[in-house]
Amino acid sequence: MSAYTVSRLAHDAGVSVHVVRDYLLRGLVRPVACTTGGYGVFDDAALQRLCFVRAAFEAGIGLDALARLCRALDSAVGDQAAAQLATLRQFVEHRREALAELDTRLAAMPIERPRAETLP
Repeated sequence: MSAYTVSRLAHDAGVSVHVVRDYLLRGLVRPVACTTGGYGVFDDAALQRLCFVRAAFEAGIGLDALARLCRALDSAVGDQAAAQLATLRQFVEHRREALAELDTRLAAMPIERPRAETLP
């Protein structure tokens, strides 16, 4: 098992320390232990979670929805996690359909070159 500090976790995930601290406050990632000085220690699962949350956020899923998912995944109630996953998968499907429609419209747009004005 790898042990990560906040700064190493941030570095390996390609985010800032501020992002990791914000995600900690929101409950998106959790330390697996604390040092005697009170610093959080993270494991490989926390790094995977951080990378997933960041990718989902960049894909358009809000932090509140991701926090609900993470709380559900961290709880002992599997039904809550399944419901949150179903909701997010539905969101992804709607986003995929909207992006496909946008791509179709972009492909159909005419490309016109500006014409040079002729002076009399």
